[in-house]
Amino acid sequence: MMGAIKNKKYLVSFMFLLMMSLILAACGGGKPTEQVPVSGSSEGSNAGSDAASGKEAALDFSHFFPPSHEMETVIVQGFVKEVEEATGGNVKITSYPGASLAAPDGQFDAAATGAVDIAMSVNSYTPNQFPMTSVMELSFLSKTGEQGSKMLWQLYEEFPEFEAEYAGTVPLWLSTSDPGQIFTVGKPVKSYEDLKGMRIRSPSAETNEWLTALGATPVSMSMNETYEALEKGVVDGTIAPWEAIEGYSLVDVIDYATVGNFYMTTFFVTMNENSWNELGEENQAAIKELVGEKMAAKAGANFDDVGQRAIEKAKEKGVEIYELSDDEMAEWSTFINPTVEKWIKKMEDKGLPGQAIYDRAVELGAQ
Repeated sequence: MMGAIKNKKYLVSFMFLLMMSLILAACGGGKPTEQVPVSGSSEGSNAGSDAASGKEAALDFSHFFPPSHEMETVIVQGFVKEVEEATGGNVKITSYPGASLAAPDGQFDAAATGAVDIAMSVNSYTPNQFPMTSVMELSFLSKTGEQGSKMLWQLYEEFPEFEAEYAGTVPLWLSTSDPGQIFTVGKPVKSYEDLKGMRIRSPSAETNEWLTALGATPVSMSMNETYEALEKGVVDGTIAPWEAIEGYSLVDVIDYATVGNFYMTTFFVTMNENSWNELGEENQAAIKELVGEKMAAKAGANFDDVGQRAIEKAKEKGVEIYELSDDEMAEWSTFINPTVEKWIKKMEDKGLPGQAIYDRAVELGAQ
């Protein structure tokens, strides 16, 4: 009998101790809460308390340029380092090149929806999303990427209508490539008549129009697809900046270059609005000192530098380069200029200041 009572006492003591340990665990003996990166990151969708207060933030930067491209190795990685230094290590950015998080034409939506924090891509990959920005895709506005980039950022700051194009995001910088030329395989283009019947990879709707007017068949595709398309004969040529000859190794598959400074590719680097807001005022202020025209000019100048190297490499590879004379450019312009008039009308029909922004672009380009 005494043994049974003793066993009952042990049982009651054991149950009491078990219950107390459970109560203590529930009151704070558990595992500490892990910090979550700023919303939009591929590693998590909610900001930790430190990120919200501006102390710490982990951001992802998504873009389509190859890992070896200088937009990644020089511009993006340089920006990543500058941001970390400027914020005292509070804001850390991880770059995801090569369209690993979003397709080239899906980068803006990824940033706007918060699927990524920061995204970079070509504006024309998302048709109709950036009508005002497309002014810099019109022909003959700038002779260098650095100048074109400064022009584009100044237009963005001067015309409030730009804001609607980047809704849900905060543009960090906008930039342009060096001017685009015509590169072909198997057949040189020395006259606009030579383009008739040729399939030419085109970067934008505006370029599509004047290529069609010149008798070519424009083919829309991203730069990532262009090497294979040229190699396999899917297209006979491409319109692209000199930079692409180096950055995408197109020098290995082209035979001829026709220089006319026909257009400029425009790029955006934009950040999810919520991700930006969650950085806190101190981090925002530090980053604002780095971006805008300053980063636009850096990106444009890098395109110019790479473009110059590409010209030398093309010469070494035996690419035949033909530069259009002023008289020849005047002939080409009779086919190209109507594209400008159509662009202005299209903008005005949408209630946008097409004439005003084009005139201002011409004015800035002449400075």
